[in-house]
Amino acid sequence: MAINEGNPGGNFHREEAATNGEAGHRRRLPLLVMSACPLAGHTLPALHVARELVKKGFEVIFMTATEFRGEQQREKIPVGPPRLMFDIEALFLPSIPVRTANLRSLLELVRERDPARDVVVVTETVSLGVFAFKYGAPLPGGYDAFPKTIGLNVVPLPASSVDTAPFGSGLPPDATEAGRARNQALNAGLREGPFQHLVAVQERILTDMGCTRMPERALFDAWLESFDTMFQLCSPSMEYPRSDLHSSIRYAGALPKKGINPNFEYPSWWSEIRSNAALPAGSLGKKHVIPVAQGTLATTYEELIMPTITALAKRDDVIVIAVLGVKGASLPADFEVPANTKVADYLPYDVALEHADLFVSNGGYGSMTHGVINAVPMVVAGITEDKVEVTARAEYAGLAVNLKTQTPSSEQIAAAVDKVLGNPKYKEKAVRLMKENRDLDCHAIIEREIMLYSKAK
Repeated sequence: MAINEGNPGGNFHREEAATNGEAGHRRRLPLLVMSACPLAGHTLPALHVARELVKKGFEVIFMTATEFRGEQQREKIPVGPPRLMFDIEALFLPSIPVRTANLRSLLELVRERDPARDVVVVTETVSLGVFAFKYGAPLPGGYDAFPKTIGLNVVPLPASSVDTAPFGSGLPPDATEAGRARNQALNAGLREGPFQHLVAVQERILTDMGCTRMPERALFDAWLESFDTMFQLCSPSMEYPRSDLHSSIRYAGALPKKGINPNFEYPSWWSEIRSNAALPAGSLGKKHVIPVAQGTLATTYEELIMPTITALAKRDDVIVIAVLGVKGASLPADFEVPANTKVADYLPYDVALEHADLFVSNGGYGSMTHGVINAVPMVVAGITEDKVEVTARAEYAGLAVNLKTQTPSSEQIAAAVDKVLGNPKYKEKAVRLMKENRDLDCHAIIEREIMLYSKAK
């Protein structure tokens, strides 16, 4: 059986049954119940993991949900910590009861279908369906104990530490005596300030759900540590060092490339990219290929894509690939696209970065990890949602120049591009990070952990 995507009502897609040999093997493997926060940047990495596990012979049920709807009020909240607080209170915390109920129903359905089947729950961190069960919420029917759980964290690690400032501040780590004093003061200020209200909201929700105890750890720490094992999907060099990291949190490495669909239709101009890639390095006429993207949610192209095109418009040694991120999207009709720029409404990152020399991004975590697995250095500019932390980590890892703004000028972008292309240390670091993540072998690490928690081992 392949991935089942649906809701707990039972409308799951099924494929033809496996052969007898395969079926016998799968009976020895645990059934995997998976879910993710209903945002593309959270769901797609979890689906990537699920598909690889199916290839390894696991049966996977993947629970989906309706994507968060736009909040008009959200756009009025200043970017940075205030908007992060809003997202937690208005989007993530209210989702806990329904996600918990859906997961309970699905697990009960699984138990009714096969009472003896071993089950392991694998979910993306902020899907939050597992959270309440770890604090005493009534178990699903048919279970004496909640199944073993594995978390997948696909955003910068928000674990608090004596060595780091609070998540959302964008400040670099500092483990010196003075730095730890700074971190202690800032973390305490957050706990006793904005987060005090959020913790109270969370506790009311958990109490209403019948939980028998409350988290003693800080908000994000409680979420992360609610799993038996939490995998951060990057290598250690892409994160801040923490001397007090919880023992359940481990690094699995970035997800490898999914591979390009053999039926993918390349843009008509792609032959120019291939011809350029075939030229020897340093040869006359070879150009730098520079994709620029804002992800799938940020479609105000005036923020980054258009300034990047303008910044590089007069360079005859560059090909810009502007990836708009949404099928059918286009740049404003009155914006003049220069001859050195190719525009694609939608282009998978692994295609866009296949022959890239530099990647200009607004700091999504997925874009950063794709830059790493393709060994492409970056210029990053983004401070919304978790992007202030993504861009800070890209800079800390030596992968990128961080412009530290949501709306960089063309002059800032041009200078940053020159800095990355003119200094080989950025490319060298990108290659080193690519190898580090490849050697970890993310899929193998996750599979081994599943089997550790399985009676089938």
